[in-house]
Amino acid sequence: MNQNNRFLKFTIGDDDKKIVRKFLVQHKFSSSQLHNLKNKGGQIFVNHKQRHFNYPLKKGDQILIVLNSEEPSDLIEPMPGKVDVVFEDSYLLVINKPPGIASLPAKAKDSKTMANVVKSYLIDKKENSSIHLVTRLDRNTSGLMVFAKTSYAHSLLDRILHTEDFQKFYLAMVYGQVSPEKGLIDLPIGIDPKAFYMRNIDHNLGKPSKTLYETVEKFDDASLLKLKLLTGRTHQIRVHLTAIGHPIIGDDMYSKKIDPRMGRQALHCYRLNIVHPVTKKLLKLTAPLPKDMVMLKGVLRGEKNG
Repeated sequence: MNQNNRFLKFTIGDDDKKIVRKFLVQHKFSSSQLHNLKNKGGQIFVNHKQRHFNYPLKKGDQILIVLNSEEPSDLIEPMPGKVDVVFEDSYLLVINKPPGIASLPAKAKDSKTMANVVKSYLIDKKENSSIHLVTRLDRNTSGLMVFAKTSYAHSLLDRILHTEDFQKFYLAMVYGQVSPEKGLIDLPIGIDPKAFYMRNIDHNLGKPSKTLYETVEKFDDASLLKLKLLTGRTHQIRVHLTAIGHPIIGDDMYSKKIDPRMGRQALHCYRLNIVHPVTKKLLKLTAPLPKDMVMLKGVLRGEKNG
């Protein structure tokens, strides 16, 4: 079994806390992770000798943290399926999700989701199969999704999720030509009182929500937009584009019309820029436009074969 992601190595510097527990808190260990480290088989070594939480540290000390092993939950059943891996190491798994499959199982449902498929994939690789979903996509949105392989990596990613260290970019094809061609949509989003599964603009109870957009290509009656999420609300891009009068083509939930040219919302997470939570290297990850959106773009351009 690949155990590399259970080992974390640090060298104490001038600005580091000089007690083991305080050092771990400084390096983003949560209270539950500290509890698991102490009570569920984790270990702490300082200069190759096992130590406790109250051990004093000095500059130059070498710390090795051995994280406790994780027990996968039975709530997500492994199901075989295709996993299009874009990036993978001991800490992260980034996949390209196809349209038509949900990210996580809904309550009381046992249909196949990406979480079920990824769990099967990890089991086949003889790795820890605990599911730590960092980013999710709507069932009919395609593109890049991030899973963490440990709870520690998950907590580190959660801390940067809506910062410049974790940038999410989408492509969307919308009705009409957007004016101005680029800008910021800054409108609060709340739960639609008429349908709990939908969202709407709510200036009284809605949460702050911001989306940057830029027109990439204009067609006769449509536009291809590049979007950057600055917040992460449910259906954020779909609701924001509808609110400015340019719903996504194929998004019958918010556009209120069926479009025979597209069987789902034409929305794709095509790029992620992530500062790796452990190695600190910048990951620039991309996923190509899926076939149905390529065909729609051809139709919008007026190409003979679409």
